[in-house]
Amino acid sequence: MTTTNTGSRSHDGGRQVHDPAAVRLVEITLWFWIGQAVGAFARLGIADAFGDQHRTVDDLAARTDCEPQGLLRLLRSLTGVGVVREVSPGLFALGELGQHLRTDHPQSMRDLAVLQSEPWMWRVFEQLPHAVSTGATPIKNVLGTDYYWNWLHQQPEERRVFDAGMVSVAKALQIPTALSYDYRDVHRIVDVGGGLGQVLTAILTANPHISGTLFDQPSTVADAQRALADAGLADRCSVEGGDMFQAVPDGSDTYLLSFVLMDWDDEHAVQLLSNVAAVLPAHGRVLVLDCLADHDTDTGPSGHPFHMGRTVDLFQMCMGSARVRTRAEFEDLYARAGLRLQALHLPQAPVTLMQLAPA
Repeated sequence: MTTTNTGSRSHDGGRQVHDPAAVRLVEITLWFWIGQAVGAFARLGIADAFGDQHRTVDDLAARTDCEPQGLLRLLRSLTGVGVVREVSPGLFALGELGQHLRTDHPQSMRDLAVLQSEPWMWRVFEQLPHAVSTGATPIKNVLGTDYYWNWLHQQPEERRVFDAGMVSVAKALQIPTALSYDYRDVHRIVDVGGGLGQVLTAILTANPHISGTLFDQPSTVADAQRALADAGLADRCSVEGGDMFQAVPDGSDTYLLSFVLMDWDDEHAVQLLSNVAAVLPAHGRVLVLDCLADHDTDTGPSGHPFHMGRTVDLFQMCMGSARVRTRAEFEDLYARAGLRLQALHLPQAPVTLMQLAPA
């Protein structure tokens, strides 16, 4: 008797042919190719070429200056992950995820997809086995520095790509978390290490009674000042440059640290928090936006568990001596700096907001 297999089961009694765990591992190991495919899709501007239309491969190839057969293969590789869908043979449309790769989407992740496929990031991350087995920091061997920030300051184009990618992260993760907080009792907020000020801009726009100060390295603040002015906040938000490990601006009732502590080891983190505690009034607060390593897992691709914080921790292990921390580890940092955890907002979300007060 001859049987024909369809999927992972045969017709002779439904016997399972493929081991689901083995198939799942194959899927996991292939995701790095999908990540690169999404990066190529973003970098080549294919999502923008679609617009709101269904497009043939030849039409898209002409619009993006791509070779049609290569583009067809790229598109087909992305049909199974929600980036595109094949409407009919050779005719494609953007999927739900693909819409977020358009540059005109309000929650565009295009720049993040480009950043995650940058060669320098892959060169460092391929040293993960060395980091795990030796405890060494791969970035030192690959880029000759202890922290990726130091290297980016010397690489203007890579810094531009990185900053754009971080704006995408802010839109998707930091800003929604920040805006979930009740700012009625806040009068002035200092955003320490605030980058281009995207999180502070969202907070000030949603809360017209608050004034602010963006504080970051002198090489960053000029761009931040332009961004804040473009947002119509020049009269409500000042910009200061300096070294947060030396001192932070005083005269505020609220200090914001958004995705800052995750970039530094415990020694630097305690020094920064101590500097904030030194200028924090008795009634003041510190708002820390960060990932928790011990919150429940999120639902990731294909419905399987995915924990963003623990995955980001691998990036930190390769890119420096920082790490994603548990709640207990954060509380230890706070205590060493003269602060205490007062409240925890969205503890199960990918990004948590921790409210601190003087100890």
